[in-house]
Amino acid sequence: MNQPGGQRKRDGRQRRRELCDAAIQVLAEQGSRGLTHQQVDRCAGVPDGTTSYYYRTREALLRGVGGRVADIDTENLRSITDDATRSETPFGRLAHLVMLQADGQGLHLNKARLELMLAATRDPALADTSRDFIARVNDMARDAIAELRPESDKAVLEAQATALMTFIAGMFTRFAAGDRTATSAEHLERLMQAIVSGLAAPDVDAE
Repeated sequence: MNQPGGQRKRDGRQRRRELCDAAIQVLAEQGSRGLTHQQVDRCAGVPDGTTSYYYRTREALLRGVGGRVADIDTENLRSITDDATRSETPFGRLAHLVMLQADGQGLHLNKARLELMLAATRDPALADTSRDFIARVNDMARDAIAELRPESDKAVLEAQATALMTFIAGMFTRFAAGDRTATSAEHLERLMQAIVSGLAAPDVDAE
């Protein structure tokens, strides 16, 4: 008796993933204004009304996509912290994570995330879907800074982390806009090191 019900639940979860993956593509290609239940149906190749069955409102659809983006981000974080891809340099993993957003499916995800961030300014529940990813990237940045500049005091570390996270956010936006100035993870890594090294002295030293 339990197996059929369990199978239906599994199929429902899979269908939601498929619809959210299609919605990510719609967001990336058409922007937030282009995200409709009908467009997701067409992109996913499912009968009309399928998306609205699983996500009754546009708000529910956006939150579902936000959750799916968070799941993929978590998978990407796990992949770059795996022993096989672990970098021997402080900013290697961060740079690799950023470069994942530069092209292909990573670029689609990046563009969709930027659209979701705008929508999240009006929907706290949607904003919550990205908090864990942002917090974990922030932790990675702080760990990398502490490894490169262990002498930094708390105030300097905060300034360095803020500058580094601002740079990362800017790179995501530049990739979405088609900018390819950064050609590799190694190039990004050198830029990250330069930013952190450039903010090495606390203000009190200048007094």
